[in-house]
Amino acid sequence: MAAFFKFILIVGFLVIVAVALTFFWFYRKIHNIARSFGVGKGKGNDEKRKSERKTYGNRTGVIDARTPEQVNRKIFKDNEGEYVDFTEVD
Repeated sequence: MAAFFKFILIVGFLVIVAVALTFFWFYRKIHNIARSFGVGKGKGNDEKRKSERKTYGNRTGVIDARTPEQVNRKIFKDNEGEYVDFTEVD
C-alpha cells in the first residue's frame, strides 16, 4: 500500500513539474513576442540602441545624397496608380 502512495506522489510531482514547465514556456513565448513589438522597452533600452547605431566616418546616420530632382520624381508610371476602378456587385 505504501508503494502505491509513493507511486501516486511521484506521478503527482511529475505532473506539477510538467505543468509548471509548460506555463514557463508559454510565458517566455509571450514575453519574447511582446518584446519584439516594443512592449516594455524603457529608457535603458533606448540608450542602448542609441549606442549601437552605425557610424559612417565621423557622422552618424544615413545621408541622402540625391538631388532635389531625383527626390521629387514620380515613382509610378502614368498607366499605374494608387487608385483602381471597380464596379460594385450586389
